[in-house]
This record gives sequence, structure tokens and C-alpha cells, in this order.
Amino acid sequence: MKGKQTILIVDDVKENIDVLMELLVDYDLIPALDGQTALEIIDSEENIDLILLDIMMPDMDGFEVCEILKKDKKTKHIPIIFLSAKNKAEDIQKGFELGAVDYVTKPFNPKELISRTNTHLKLRAYEQDLEAKVEEEIQKNKLKEQLMYQHSKQAALGELLMNIAHQWKQPLASLGSINILNKVKLEADKEIKQKELLESIQKSEELIIFMSDTIETFKHFYKPSNENKNFFIHEAVIDVLSIIIATFYFENIKIFIETTEDKESFGDANEFSQVVFSVLNNAREIFKLRNIIEPEIHIVVANQQLSISDNGGGIDNDIIDDIFLPFVSGQNGTGSGLYIAKNILEKNNAAISAKNTDMGAKFCIEFITWID
Repeated sequence: MKGKQTILIVDDVKENIDVLMELLVDYDLIPALDGQTALEIIDSEENIDLILLDIMMPDMDGFEVCEILKKDKKTKHIPIIFLSAKNKAEDIQKGFELGAVDYVTKPFNPKELISRTNTHLKLRAYEQDLEAKVEEEIQKNKLKEQLMYQHSKQAALGELLMNIAHQWKQPLASLGSINILNKVKLEADKEIKQKELLESIQKSEELIIFMSDTIETFKHFYKPSNENKNFFIHEAVIDVLSIIIATFYFENIKIFIETTEDKESFGDANEFSQVVFSVLNNAREIFKLRNIIEPEIHIVVANQQLSISDNGGGIDNDIIDDIFLPFVSGQNGTGSGLYIAKNILEKNNAAISAKNTDMGAKFCIEFITWID
């Protein structure tokens, strides 16, 4: 923990510095007899809390020193009190315009100078304490966000396994039927014709290839591409539907898609597909939570625009304005997924919004076109 605060005293008259050194004995004091020396000290010292700066000095005056310090992002935060015999209104005004926090004219009242110095050092201490707390909160939020992304990855893995299970359910059942039929015939000593056996083997191969292709599709879908290019929104939507169709069919969710798109959008098509997946999966969770009897999702695609509407009853009014904030949850699926979706879209120059309709929730995504 830092002890005494540090004051840099800049004056070309040594006697003036000696007076200030005696008055401000409670602080760590660093003297400088000219502007250039002051700048060199500031460059090498990291913990200067306040500068008492004379104006009338040879080579480089106090105004010039102040201007240099305020233009440098590393030193612009250091408070400066001008201490000068120049007492004209225009000089005082110039001092404040250059960024000084105070202006004390010579000859000064020692008690007044001490009081002003103490006040600005207290303000500096408060500012540093606030900066430290802000940085601490930033680090805490970064950790929370990292944990949230990790949770999202785990949730995505669970969704991946669930969708694979539904995609594989019918092929596995067919494979089982083929094997059982052949087994029954063999156990009954029934003759299996070569053509029949080849057909069953070919069917089994087709089912295995389909299951293998399913794995490749999922692997491609969840693999980050970080590649921006022109793509059609409706094609990205169809890619998502090819992955979730078995799960949604199993849960009796009907999906309707309409498109008038004839121009491409620009962005990461793979990341965009993951956003669409997140919104659709969010609707699926709502249907389950609210036991919707005939769940429906309507997807409308236009140039650089996409809307996804459901009949799940809508977003709770108490969180609708915060639905894209992290850790927002309720009877509305996973808020963290929507928060991540919003971040992904913003990275791809797109925006997402949500509102309620008569039947349920409606999410709208639009790519932003910048005009040069």
C-alpha cells in the first residue's frame, strides 16, 4: 500500500522551492529547477500525485510543460496547480484552459496553499481509489463472462448430443431391424439369397454413411471459422434446420420458412447460423416450459433481414427490455445464449431485437450497411 503522496515542485528559483519544501513537509517532495528536468522526472516516476508548476521559467515555461503533459495519455491525469506571479485574468484563464486544476498567485498565503494542495491530493486519492474499484469490477465481469461462455459451450455440447441422438434414432432403429431380420432367418435355417443379403448390406452402409455425415455436419457447424464473406441468409437457415429437424420433429414443432431474399449479406455465415440455432432452441425450450400444444415457428427472410416468430406466449414483460443482458433468465429459455448471440451479431455488423406479438415472441436480425 502506498504511503505518502508525491508532489513535484517545478520552479526556476531555488529559494521558492525551499519555501515549498518546508511548507509541504508531510508529503514526498521532488524538486525541479526547469521544465525539461520536470518532464524527465515525470517520465521516470510513476507515482507523482500532484505538480506545483511555476510559469515564468527560461527555455520552457510552465504553460508549455502543462500542454505537453496534458497531451500525453500517460500523464494527462496528473493534477497541476499553477503557482505564479502572473496574475492577469487572461493568464489565469489560459492556465485553466490548458488543463490545470487550480491557479495560485504569488505571493501566496501559506495556509491557503496548504489547504488547496491538501484538497487536490484528497481528490486525486479518491480518483485513484475509484479507478482501482472500477478495474476490480471490470476484472470480475471478465471472469463472469468467461464462466458464462464456458457454460454456454457446455450447453452447446449438450444440445449437440441431443440433436445427434434424434438424428440417429431412426437410422439406428433401421439398422437394428435389418440385423434382427437376418438373425431370425439364420436361426430358423432359412436360406438368405445373395441378392437379398447384398441389399441389406447396402442399406446398412447407406445408414452408416448417413450417420457419419451427420457427425461431419455437426462438427462443421460448431467449428469457429472466423471467416467473413458474402452469404445468403436463407441458406444459413437451411443449414441450421438440417441439424435440428429431427429434434423438432420429435417434439412436434412445426417450422415454416418464407424468403424473398435475392441479395447476399456479408459476415461469418457459420457464426450467424449459430445465432439462428440459439434463437430456435430458445423457442423450443419455451414450448417445453409452457406445454404449448401445437408449437409453431415462422421464419421470414428478406435481403439482409431475418425474423423468427413463435407461438410460445411471448417474453415476460419484466425482462423483455433486458433479454439480451448476461445472466437474465426466467420463463424465457437461456438468457446467456441470447447475450452471446447479440455479441456475435454485433461483431458481424448486425443487430438483433425482440418484441412480443399476439401469439408469442418475435426476434428480428438485420445486417447494417454502412454508407461511405
